[in-house]
Amino acid sequence: MKKKFFIAILLLGFRIGNAQDGVGLRSGVNLQKKIAKKITLNANGQVRFNGDISYLQTYLFELGGAYKISKAFDAEVYYRFVDRRKNETKDFKIRHRFYADLSYDKKFGAIKFENRLRFQHQFKDNDGITEFDASYIRDKIEIGYDNKSKFTPYVSTDFFFQIGGTLDQLRPKMGINYKINKKNALDISVFKDIDLVGVEKLSPVLGLIYKVKL
Repeated sequence: MKKKFFIAILLLGFRIGNAQDGVGLRSGVNLQKKIAKKITLNANGQVRFNGDISYLQTYLFELGGAYKISKAFDAEVYYRFVDRRKNETKDFKIRHRFYADLSYDKKFGAIKFENRLRFQHQFKDNDGITEFDASYIRDKIEIGYDNKSKFTPYVSTDFFFQIGGTLDQLRPKMGINYKINKKNALDISVFKDIDLVGVEKLSPVLGLIYKVKL
């Protein structure tokens, strides 16, 4: 009953978003390899389609690692290669992003609380010239329901603080992680970026991420 309830909520969010603005798509694969008791390597690949899924807008690859500081705290560092275009008539432009995370998680019964603090710094390439793009501090708060089934529903909000600026974006999100087996899982989510300083109207996005533990 609980599984049906949370799946219904997820599908409802997707349907509402689709009816209003069209829905974008982010689909990818996450690979994890534990190489030591406290160290895990990660490789991610992803493609992103625009608001009505009519063309490929972005593809990216990233490599990084996680270090378990303690039972509650984790630290991660990543490099991300991004190739993105503004619309289907524009050329792809390369971006390089570096980011570092510090995460805290704690369980209260079946409720799992997580707070992830991220610093990200990005450069963009324009005609062979690399220039600074933007730096952000991001704070994501997530609450999940860790039950005995294979389905783990969660909700989160990501706060974007531009360094030298202000809080300029929110990303509320809801999703379900489905554990296929010990090494494979599927994360299905719906989120929408909210522009707090401009007038840009961003479409809701459906996320489909396949996770593999090697």
